[in-house]
Order: sequence, then C-alpha cells, then structure tokens
Amino acid sequence: MTEKEFATFAMALRTYFPREKLLPNDEAMDLWFMQLQDIPYQIAEAGLRKWVSLNKWSPTIADIREMVASISLGSIPDWGEAWREVQLAIRKYGSYEVGKALDSLSPLARKTAERMGFRNLCMSENESADRANFRMIYESLSQREMQAAQLPMSLKMLIAEVQKDNLLEDKNENESN
Repeated sequence: MTEKEFATFAMALRTYFPREKLLPNDEAMDLWFMQLQDIPYQIAEAGLRKWVSLNKWSPTIADIREMVASISLGSIPDWGEAWREVQLAIRKYGSYEVGKALDSLSPLARKTAERMGFRNLCMSENESADRANFRMIYESLSQREMQAAQLPMSLKMLIAEVQKDNLLEDKNENESN
C-alpha cells in the first residue's frame, strides 16, 4: 500500500475507534506504515472491516496482519476434515498408490500425511493413536502456516539472513574446534 492509501487506512482506523488515541503522532504513523506497507490496500481494508465487524476494541498491527492472512489464505480446513480426507485416500488408493493418494489431499493434509508416513497410516492398526498424532501435527503445521502468512516478506528475508549467518558461524566454530 502506498503512503496515501495508508493515510486513508489510518483515517478509517481512527474513525472506527474515535475514543482511543490511535496513531497519535507522526512516529506512530511511520511505524504502523512500515509494518503494513507490504499489504495491498484492498486486502488491508477488508481485514480492517472484518476486524470491526467481529471486535469491540481497536486492532493492533498483529491483529490486522492476522485478519489479512485469514483473508489471503482463506479458511484452512480443520484437522477433522483433513483426517477424513486421509481416511478416504487410504480407502481409495491404499498403500500401493501413495503418489495418487497424496495428490488427492489438500496441501496441509498432504504435509501431515507425509510427515506421518502415508504407507504407515495405511498399515496401522491403531487408528485412535494415528488420529491423535495427526491432529497434533496438523494443528502445529496450520499454526506455522498462518504465522508465516502474517509476517512481511522483508522480515522473512531478514530472519532467513540471520539464520544463515548463524549457521555459517556455527559451521566455522565447529571446523575450528
């Protein structure tokens, strides 16, 4: 979003929550713009409108980014729906057509089934334990996906760079020992 679009967004934010002292000075405006500038204006506006429709208090930057991520990603199926997908794939394809079975799954259900080993799920005799483990892994992956969608690309790149530098430092440290 451009600075002009952000000014419009900020005006809407202040109008929706007139009793709160939102964005009281230029520094606050600059910080909020820095954190939200990567979001297309229409999506940011939709996120704010969604927030206003569902909440009584003003949003934080994180709240806005969460609304935007939920709009951009759409609704992620819950773990029960994903488990049903896996069960149907097991019945339809079994352990002999793993590729076709995995291709039939939604992306997050597929990642979870791959982590657990689709063939292992087919051969398992303990569906209750498989379902519980599937739920834990699926919910963890779902949470990570949502958090990743909330982060600005510039921050993701900065984090990747820091992690890369740390890996190189660790490698150099290990080689010197």
